Parts: sequence; structure tokens; C-alpha cells
Amino acid sequence: MGRRSQELVDYERVAALYEEGRALPAQVLVRWEEVVGPYLPSGTKWILDLGAGTGIFARAWPGWTRCSVLALEPSAAMILAGHRVDPRVRFIRGVAEAIPMRNETVDVVWISTALHHFADLDQTLNEISRVLDPAGRVLVRTYAPGRTEVTWAEEFPGRARWQARFHTEHELVTLFEGHGFELIDSRDVLEWTETYADSARWVTRMRHADSLLTALSDDEINSGLHALRSQPSKVGRLELTLFVFGRR
Repeated sequence: MGRRSQELVDYERVAALYEEGRALPAQVLVRWEEVVGPYLPSGTKWILDLGAGTGIFARAWPGWTRCSVLALEPSAAMILAGHRVDPRVRFIRGVAEAIPMRNETVDVVWISTALHHFADLDQTLNEISRVLDPAGRVLVRTYAPGRTEVTWAEEFPGRARWQARFHTEHELVTLFEGHGFELIDSRDVLEWTETYADSARWVTRMRHADSLLTALSDDEINSGLHALRSQPSKVGRLELTLFVFGRR
């Protein structure tokens, strides 16, 4: 996980920028609370936030349900950038391929825009299967090529290259099925809309802190920025997709 993460983004270097650039408005967190609520097992007590980053969701989960959160993250700088004192949230530096928890102790595994960073997905899913309660759920918040809409990204050349960093819905389902899981449900979640002018400002700030953007060359970034800035008032959608998996 650490090796793969550093291949896409140097999180030790950009942690503070990531915490700022990936912060979510309160209304977006409320929307995610409403979306995930129906899929939580009865009596959920433990949430594992796998690849937690600066803890944007780790800090939100205790407000959504009566639970404790283990936020597992390989980057010390990311943990430092996002850490807040909350007895319900425990940050641990570690990798998805070796989760420091006992068998069948987690009710929900939450993976937010992190699955594509893990170095060994088969081992990661073995570990998820080991620590997850038999009635537990795996919730994956991600970009899925061919399904999720991030309008501004379509203006950038090199589309095949940046899309290749993410799993399609078919790839995700096949991967999880190979480890004894089945797809329970999937939902596209509109997080917000914004003008291309705002998108261009975000891209400029996050050029080296977002795995989609680091897939592109400087020339491709400049070409995309030109396309966004030439249509400053155009409004695009920013979605992510939730995939819900349970044991077969």
C-alpha cells in the first residue's frame, strides 16, 4: 500500500495540501451519512477506515453512528496533517495488507478513494475478509470509469491513462467475488456541482496531490486547464460511486 501510494502521489510531501484540497463541505458529509446509513449492520460498533488519509471520514463516522473508528494509514505526514483529538477515533500507521486487528472484529470496512493505492489487492482482501464480522459490510467510495461522472476530467487529454488507475465496476465485482464477497448494491452520489473556473483553480492547486492528475504530463495538464478556462461559466458534476459488498 505504501509503495503503490508513493508511485501515484508523494503523500509525505503533500499531506497538508491534501487535507485542505480534499476537505468536504458539511452538506456533502451529510449526504454520505444518508447514503451509507441503510447499509450498516445492526449494532455497528467498529468501523475500519482503510487508507484513511488525513481522516476526513474517520472523524465523521462517530457522528453518523455510535461507533469507534480505527483509521489505518501508511503515511505519517497524512496522519499528522489530519489528526484531531477524539477518543472514538484511533489513528494507526500501517498498511492494508497487514491490518493490526483480531479476526472478525470489524463491522464495517470503509475504503474511500484509496483502493487503487493498495499494492497487493489480493492480500488486502484476504485481510479484510479476516477482520470483518461475518455479517459485516465493505463500503467502497471510488471513481468507476464508465460510470462515475467527474465532468472537468473529461476535458483533459490522456483519458485512458488516468482512467486506468481506477477499477471499473466489473473489475471491482470480479475482484471481490474472488474473495467470497458479493455486490449488495451500488449508488452514484453527486457531491456537488461547480463551474469550470473553480475546477481549474482546484486542478492547479492539487496538480501533485491527486492520483488522477499525476497520471498526466505537464502538457496534458496545461491543455486541460486551457479547456476549462476557456469555458469558465460551464457547470460540471462531481460524483463518486458507492459499492456495497457483503459475504456470499
